[in-house]
Amino acid sequence: MAHVVKRYNTEVYQFEKTVSSLFGVEDLSELHLLSPQLMKDKLLTQDCEAETYFHKKFYRKLNEGWPELISPFVSLIKDELSEIIKGPFLYQKTPSFRVQVPNQTAVSKWHFDSDPNHGHPDWEINVQIALTEMKGSSAMWTETIAGLGDYHPINLNYGEYAIFDGNKCIHGNFINETQKTRVSLDFRILPCKKYDGYGEAIFSTFKIKEVEDDTKYGFVGRLNNETSFYGKNWSTSTEGYYDFYENK
Repeated sequence: MAHVVKRYNTEVYQFEKTVSSLFGVEDLSELHLLSPQLMKDKLLTQDCEAETYFHKKFYRKLNEGWPELISPFVSLIKDELSEIIKGPFLYQKTPSFRVQVPNQTAVSKWHFDSDPNHGHPDWEINVQIALTEMKGSSAMWTETIAGLGDYHPINLNYGEYAIFDGNKCIHGNFINETQKTRVSLDFRILPCKKYDGYGEAIFSTFKIKEVEDDTKYGFVGRLNNETSFYGKNWSTSTEGYYDFYENK
């Protein structure tokens, strides 16, 4: 499917203001000025993309507990995305942070999320939130339909988010030839109707029923790939990747 672009209320969901405050800047598109030597001689890859100064600072704050970010993030999912994704779904507990500085890619290796290296469960739906302008070489590029190879940019203005099939469509970034940094958040939603309890499981399984140990919502994912690249279980456990929203 082609991507869909929606607007979000920047006064209600103040992601840009919250992240700017963390870094002590007024304009996130100039974030690169805080660390001009960022990965100067080395392209960012899946192995090192989260090891920059920006990512370490962001995830340190996130892991400490960051209600100013997480509260509106969860509200956006439950109040906005729930109108689009019908029925119960799982959602990524915390957003992923992307920084694409000038003359650099955000992730050098193009991929689709359910490929063997990334191992995400099938049927996930990707959502990308723009905290700065993302256009042309500073945007993420993706196929329209998996396997078609017709790469196009998901151009976004600040205050917009895109919904797309990053699970099966190859996507990635070119060198950012603008003089501005692109900053974005992304996360994934997984409709429960695609799994056990709502239909036949295809490659993956999700158990809805209560079990004796009080684990109400169980493992979801490929049975031979129990954790993500970064080690989190594809589950709704305390240490897992997802939370559950009943979305009645």
